[in-house]
Amino acid sequence: MRNAAAILRLTRSSTLPRAVPPLARPTLMARPPCTPSRYFASSSLLLKKAKPTPSSKPAKGKARAAEPSDESTVDLEDVLEKTKGKMVKAVEWAKGVLYDGVERGRGRVSPALLDGVKVTLPDTPGLTPLNAVASVTVKSNSLFIEVWDTDATKHVESALHQANLPGLSPQRIDGNTLKIPVSRPTVEQRSQILKNLHTTVEAAKQQVRTARSEGMKHLGGRGEEGSDEVQKLADEYGGELDGVMTKAKKEFEKA
Repeated sequence: MRNAAAILRLTRSSTLPRAVPPLARPTLMARPPCTPSRYFASSSLLLKKAKPTPSSKPAKGKARAAEPSDESTVDLEDVLEKTKGKMVKAVEWAKGVLYDGVERGRGRVSPALLDGVKVTLPDTPGLTPLNAVASVTVKSNSLFIEVWDTDATKHVESALHQANLPGLSPQRIDGNTLKIPVSRPTVEQRSQILKNLHTTVEAAKQQVRTARSEGMKHLGGRGEEGSDEVQKLADEYGGELDGVMTKAKKEFEKA
């Protein structure tokens, strides 16, 4: 009986259903955002050929010639004024040099005798005027040059020697001072001074001719409007230079 009861209990326990573990709740996927309907619009509108604008249409017939600009118009008065200014500058420069030459021929001392001296400095490009690096004074028929920078004294002295001024020989007094005794020039020195004056006038005439050529070029060449006026200016100031030289020569011979 005990065995039968045990078998019966074993049979009942084996037929009982096993507990089923709870199923995991499925995760709901997020709903994709609603795509605006414009994203699904037909692409035929995008592929539609754009109409050509009026500016993109090819020009028919012969191309229209460009109209001349007002900037190309020559200002006659401006050209004549600038040309005259250059010629006047050349004449005034020659007058100053001739005056100093006549004074030198008379044995007079003037700082202007050194106006044409140019100094070569190692740290400065080109040539530097003497009055830009030193002061020039007159004392007892002598010129005294005081150089502001002691290191430039040797360059100033070299420039004075290279200027080849008749009868003028620089002498160094101290570290930055030079002295040039000015005595009455000899016959040979006077001849050289007069020769230099002729050279000065020819250089001024060349400046006048250059100004004339530049003026003609701005006007378009000879025969153009205003070219006769430019030539008259060149003749006028060229003749003035001849007259100044003639007068300077007479004054020089009187000295």
